[in-house]
Amino acid sequence: MDYKKLLPIIGIIILLYIIVTLDLQEIYTVFSNIHPIYSLISFFAILPVVLMTNIQWQILLRKQRIKVSFLYSLKNIFIGYFYGFISPGGIGAYTRALYLEHESKAPLGKCLSNIIIFNTIDYLSLLLLGAIGAIFLSSIYPHLFAVIIAVIFVIVTLLLFFLKKEKSKNIFLKIIQTRIFSSVKDRLTESLDSFYEDLPRFKDVLIPFGISIIGWIVRFTELYFISKLFLIDVSFIYFILIIAVANVIASIPITIYGLGTREASLITMFLFFNVIPEKVLGLSLFWFTIIWFSPSILGAIITYIETKKLSMSFLNEKTVEKFSNYMKRYPELYRNLTDVVKKNIPNKITKPIIVDLGVGPGLLSQEIIKQTPNAKIIGIDPSGKMLNLANKNVKKDVFQAMLGASENIPLEKNTVDIIVSRFSLTYWKKPRDSFREINRILKPGGKLILEALNNKFSKWKLFAIKTHMIFNSAGLDVIRYHSEAFKTAYNIQQVEHLLKNSGFKIIYKEAKKNDWKYILVSGKGK
Repeated sequence: MDYKKLLPIIGIIILLYIIVTLDLQEIYTVFSNIHPIYSLISFFAILPVVLMTNIQWQILLRKQRIKVSFLYSLKNIFIGYFYGFISPGGIGAYTRALYLEHESKAPLGKCLSNIIIFNTIDYLSLLLLGAIGAIFLSSIYPHLFAVIIAVIFVIVTLLLFFLKKEKSKNIFLKIIQTRIFSSVKDRLTESLDSFYEDLPRFKDVLIPFGISIIGWIVRFTELYFISKLFLIDVSFIYFILIIAVANVIASIPITIYGLGTREASLITMFLFFNVIPEKVLGLSLFWFTIIWFSPSILGAIITYIETKKLSMSFLNEKTVEKFSNYMKRYPELYRNLTDVVKKNIPNKITKPIIVDLGVGPGLLSQEIIKQTPNAKIIGIDPSGKMLNLANKNVKKDVFQAMLGASENIPLEKNTVDIIVSRFSLTYWKKPRDSFREINRILKPGGKLILEALNNKFSKWKLFAIKTHMIFNSAGLDVIRYHSEAFKTAYNIQQVEHLLKNSGFKIIYKEAKKNDWKYILVSGKGK
């Protein structure tokens, strides 16, 4: 078992344990005593926080000569909230470097280094406040100060080392080979020098550092006033310091935005001031909703909109290779369609001629050859790059790659037994002409097996798929290639209508309501 995968749920387990050991009725009473108007007003606490964060970030962006508008950098911050929310320790927030690169046209390495510096400054300012809090609380928790000072020392040492290009370059090369950067490691390796381009000097980060400290104090002050709604009576100074220490502890990457670890540390420290755990838990979860969960929801919407703006990339050699490597992880997708192909080959035909229309990297053809070794497979695609890759993947004498398009297939009339097309329909310029061309080259009684994307598929489910692909190292170009295809997809009723008008008879269909794809088998009239 890979125990690293269990790390993100440790904090959640701690939180669940805390909840089941407390009086749920008391927690309900705590929340029910809060006036709804005050709750609504509390949700506006995020506004000064993100505005100060954006001012701080704009200063750093200008120091590194990365030009984006104040509004865009604000939107990018919310994108970071979303990706941070769905990843342990908020590590996914670095994904926003991809969006920054697209908007600013600055090198990816430079954008990533800017966000690393920004996050490090923000974390160091929190650690400083946490260290001050640990000093004041050292009489209660004597080891707390030593732990936080050790963390500060490590972070500062890493930051100073990181700023020295020649010493850190080799180590950074190793870091970008890890999973978090795997989707963009090729581009990062190519532009590694840009990572160190226009790095801010020590004096350049003093103002952002000061703004960050003020930002944390504003957060904690807002929380102090909100704590009065929960009838928590602790002096302002002690409250601020306790919250600072708790947030340092919550930054340990074993949960989602500190859930569980924050509550455990707050309950422990507030007990010294005779505050009951139910009030502390209520306050912490309420604050989590305001400062993390709500902006993450807004961030999800902004991410969805901004992702749509990322134009579909040109199919270069690297993109094609990435596309092939990613799709090789899901052989079951090809096996299912191959089973349909095999079932539709008449028993009397011993050596069927099968056209893989829109062959791509040849993975479907490869699977068909495994199950029907006597068949001759002709792979047709309008992309020479895809055909080159198909020839590499399908190293069989029975496979032949041809350059062609669906509306102009370079084959004689009545020569093909089966035409199979997987997800290429969305790219056909004139589907009516394509179906007539398919009808032309099929033998009498020949069959068209079409697997197609469903344009009725939920956009939110598609967004979830994009997110899954990001964290499974698909690569941004591959994600665009997949997701953009849905924009020109057809629903099954539209395709059935086109087939019937082109002289086909529907033999079989495999479709689930609102699923992402469907399969149609149709026959050419004799």
